[in-house]
Amino acid sequence: MKIGLFQYKIKWSDKKANKARIIKLLELADVRGIDWVIFPEMTLSGFGNNIKNSTLTDDDSLFFANLSKKYHINISYGGVEDRYNKIITLNRNGEMISDYSKINLFSPAKEDKYYKKGKRTTTFDMEGFMVSPFICFDLRFPDLFWKTARFSNLYILIAAWPYQRINHWTSLLCARAIENQAYIIGVNSIGEDDEGNEYKGYSTCFSPNGDMLIDCQSREGLSVVDINPDDVLNIRKNFRIRKDLIRD
Repeated sequence: MKIGLFQYKIKWSDKKANKARIIKLLELADVRGIDWVIFPEMTLSGFGNNIKNSTLTDDDSLFFANLSKKYHINISYGGVEDRYNKIITLNRNGEMISDYSKINLFSPAKEDKYYKKGKRTTTFDMEGFMVSPFICFDLRFPDLFWKTARFSNLYILIAAWPYQRINHWTSLLCARAIENQAYIIGVNSIGEDDEGNEYKGYSTCFSPNGDMLIDCQSREGLSVVDINPDDVLNIRKNFRIRKDLIRD
């Protein structure tokens, strides 16, 4: 499966400008043969505690649905609904197939004071992959990933992860891949938020063996990684740690 990691310089709190930037970057990219495009956390607004600005409108949802249909691709994007920080996944027809609400809210930025805490993990079928989605701060809690490890061969995580802790980002993504013997894709933001925090991307994908398959660094636009669920089956067959990892 060919998956596009879409990171771009977000203009915080300006949905109109961000939609225009996404459209332009997709037009410049070669999307032929791409199966799935994944966007960063709070895709259209940038991460923050302005609930009114970060909440998805009908027009926002339609924007992503139209992109799915136009390019005939699956899409995952971030936004807020009913005060839940979400990652939403659409199929190639623009229909929602998954909806996950962030469980671990980022208390250092008072996210827990403004948003509701998600209640459950989820796993969905994406054209041969069993996928468990997560959001940003979730990455620091390995037990959350263990809960879905029995069912998952791919994790995706969208984020607004500040550059000052970017070494944590890559280290934790790699760890989650190794300990669960699954692919993991992390898509991060670029830009500067209203509090002066700087984001520089470094979206990436790690193999179930912990190999970095792509390093987007701070490039804007679409970077593509090609992954195969058979690779997960092979490593789990040849190095059988999961029977010890998974405990009910």
